[in-house]
Amino acid sequence: MKRNIITLSLTLLVLLSSCSSSKEGANKGEAPREKTYLERFEDGVTAFENKKYYQSLEDFNFVVFNAPGSDIGDDAQFYLASSHFKMKEYIVAIDEFQSLLRRWPESDLYEETRFNIAECYFNNSPGYQRDQSSIDKAILAYQDFIDEYPFSERRELAETRIKDLRTGLAKKIYEAGNLYMVLREWNAAIVTFQEILDSYYDTNIINETYLDIATCNSKLLNREEMIAALSKVDKDELSATKLLIFNNLMKMSLEWPE
Repeated sequence: MKRNIITLSLTLLVLLSSCSSSKEGANKGEAPREKTYLERFEDGVTAFENKKYYQSLEDFNFVVFNAPGSDIGDDAQFYLASSHFKMKEYIVAIDEFQSLLRRWPESDLYEETRFNIAECYFNNSPGYQRDQSSIDKAILAYQDFIDEYPFSERRELAETRIKDLRTGLAKKIYEAGNLYMVLREWNAAIVTFQEILDSYYDTNIINETYLDIATCNSKLLNREEMIAALSKVDKDELSATKLLIFNNLMKMSLEWPE
């Protein structure tokens, strides 16, 4: 009897184990639970931080389209745009950053977004030798940012960016002036260099521009114009080669024939 009871107990245990296994198998066969928008956002952030930007796009897009009114809607949009920025897809990034400005005008990410749009234009701008439309857009975007956020901690960088971009544009004109000098078209060179003085007076190329204007005037035998240009040159900022030219021109001004 005791043995029969033991046998019955073992049989019941096997049956219970079999039922449990069947239930677990059923659970395994079920479709996986769809993640919430919060979980998708966290997955996107993790992928972004691990520099898996393409992977993060799917998660941030999900949040933006399925939970735009949530507390993290603007954050997801910002990360979405930033992912494109990190992938160097600057035109797409600009569009996504601008979507944040349109859809979440009260977002605390608004200021940073405005700056990042300018950064997109800056990184998308070609070398100064080529088309300058992106450069002009970048300068305008940085200037608009400074006007709207004059006390921003990003203002100094924005001003540096503007100066760098303007210096690039000035170099393009400067090279054209130098070409005229090679061709011995002194008047044309002076007119070209004058454009730098008029429009890019705040760039670091201005010193050499005055020196080249002095050189052109020396070739045209315009002594007073040559001396006037030399008086604007800071010789301490000249390279050794340019300093030699400066000294020769100064000597010429003193030995000028009557």
